[in-house]
Amino acid sequence: MLSHAREFLLRVQELEPERAREALDELRERYPEVVFRLLWQREEYDGSLHYDLLIRQPEHGTTSLSWCPDRALPWPLRGVHRASELLLLRVNGVDMQVAEAIAQLDFLWDEARLTDRLITACLLQEELHQSPVTFSDAEIQEAVDAFRRSRGLVTAQATREWMELRDLSVRDLRELVAGEAAVARLRDRVTAGRVEPYFAEHENEFDRVRVARLVYSDQALARDAAQEVLSGADFYTVAEREFSAGRGTGDLFADLTAEELGLDAAASVRAGDTLGPVTLGNEFAVVKVLSVESAVLDDRTRQLVARRLFDEWIAERRRSAKIEWFWGNTARTDAL
Repeated sequence: MLSHAREFLLRVQELEPERAREALDELRERYPEVVFRLLWQREEYDGSLHYDLLIRQPEHGTTSLSWCPDRALPWPLRGVHRASELLLLRVNGVDMQVAEAIAQLDFLWDEARLTDRLITACLLQEELHQSPVTFSDAEIQEAVDAFRRSRGLVTAQATREWMELRDLSVRDLRELVAGEAAVARLRDRVTAGRVEPYFAEHENEFDRVRVARLVYSDQALARDAAQEVLSGADFYTVAEREFSAGRGTGDLFADLTAEELGLDAAASVRAGDTLGPVTLGNEFAVVKVLSVESAVLDDRTRQLVARRLFDEWIAERRRSAKIEWFWGNTARTDAL
């Protein structure tokens, strides 16, 4: 195995990291019981690439293998391992640079806190490095088309302007969309065969509640509006006034689960009830219940169940992760 691993390192010396990672699939297929992880460093001195291969075997630890050609940059001139001004975060040895983090913000879940998003991105990269997900060119193009439609980029001009605003090339866009698609594929892999039994055990938590809501970013404003409605004021009159004054935000009507409303089961509320302020992500809402329905395992509920299972899987990995911050206030980021 070590001989084949050395041959792999010899072959990839002139390849860019993306191509080198693809070439690693052959070694993974030959030794499926072993976890291979490819690391690389680009030297600022001459732009050269140096590869290392980590080989992890169950019950035998990890072997680190590297190879240096005779005329490569001498070892004493290689950069020491340090956190440069471009390095933001490291999770389980996976580095994230500031530019990568900024790019991630549009492509990760909006309801997650910033620190959670970045740590989650590293954990997902770690898993995808160890168990890669591959796509055909047709699948990538289909994903790019879906990505454009979801953001209203229905013309070539609109897409170019969106990319220029974010300083993205076509290759950058394809890589980012491929990353999204890989996470979706990974979620399917993690939750396969687990959705039905989980739903059967937690069915009440997915009861559906249709509501009218008035959303605030300020909890004190939400509390005042809730008190006004609970004291007898008409919900829609208050909502119209608050929205017109620029205090309330968001869509008026929503379809939420009992869990999202902080309820053990939707049966605890009835049509006509007023709730609030209710915490919805990073916002606060005054909610008027319009109707209540028992949960059924339709496509929407399947996605919610799969999302929760995936979040629990990520949370479990995070509990055992080694997290190092290289940016901001260390004490604060460690606490986060």
